Amino acid sequence: MKKFQFKLEQLLQQRIKKEEQALLEQSKAQQECDVYQRQLDGTKQRYEDVLQFSETALRPDETVRTLMYRDQLQILMDRQKRQLQRAQDILTVKQRETMKACQERMILEKLKEKKLIQYNELLAALEQKEIDEMATLGFGRDAF
Repeated sequence: MKKFQFKLEQLLQQRIKKEEQALLEQSKAQQECDVYQRQLDGTKQRYEDVLQFSETALRPDETVRTLMYRDQLQILMDRQKRQLQRAQDILTVKQRETMKACQERMILEKLKEKKLIQYNELLAALEQKEIDEMATLGFGRDAF
């Protein structure tokens, strides 16, 4: 009997590649989220530093400059929060795509396993049939 061959092997390989691509895109989206988070954390730290400095500022011109700088930092933080939120939304979409690709691959792999088990059972049945025939022929020769 010929060797086991899964008829949907090409499709399985395509699904594996699709899953790898989805994982790569998810990784890139995660890296982008991390970059935005670091930027936002840095801006928050500068904002806190300005708040501390404004408490110690003695001259009115320093106070005005720190207030203006603080306002600019607040605007920047708001923009960075929006960028981070967009990046997190994209990451969520990429995670869903990865999960879907993984499920599609797993379905085909389970089908392949099932077909292999069926093939092995058929092979065992054919082998047993052959052994039974040989035993029957041997018994028939010994009887006469």
